[in-house]
Amino acid sequence: MKRISLLLFLIPAFLFSCDKIEDANTVEFDTTLSLDIPVAVIEPVAKVEKSAEADFQFDQSATASLSDITEISAYLSKLKSIDINNIEVLFSGLGSGEEIKSIDISVTGIGVLATITNVTSANNTHTPSVDNAKLMQAATILNSTKALTVTVSGTTTTAPMDFTVNMDFDCHIEAKAL
Repeated sequence: MKRISLLLFLIPAFLFSCDKIEDANTVEFDTTLSLDIPVAVIEPVAKVEKSAEADFQFDQSATASLSDITEISAYLSKLKSIDINNIEVLFSGLGSGEEIKSIDISVTGIGVLATITNVTSANNTHTPSVDNAKLMQAATILNSTKALTVTVSGTTTTAPMDFTVNMDFDCHIEAKAL
């Protein structure tokens, strides 16, 4: 009976200590994966009369890589999990009277994460509401490929026009310790 009691006491202690060892071998990071996408909206060359309600389209892609983040580059082969908590979008380079009527932010393999409308130089910072399931899909892609390809597409009210879309993905990363 003493042996059984001793075993019942030791087994939970052993399992608990295994969890502690696993926790000690885990490193956690809160970091930001940043991506700048320069956009040039070009006026069409075709002989079409521009009406007051004409829109000019744009479509541009770029890739953000985890290897660009110095603090986690050594842990790339040891990643356990990645969570993307939210996305902040900043539009820079918009001049007076320039407006992005609508912009879709898409991730390859997922589709549209968010749509933002009526962006001007006075209204240039946004934290769009993104479906949590899509953020989880983006995190899964980021964990497996170590990169995200993002496309911005939409319409503006004027052309030619140049601006930059800066996206910051707020991430929580867990990796095995070195």
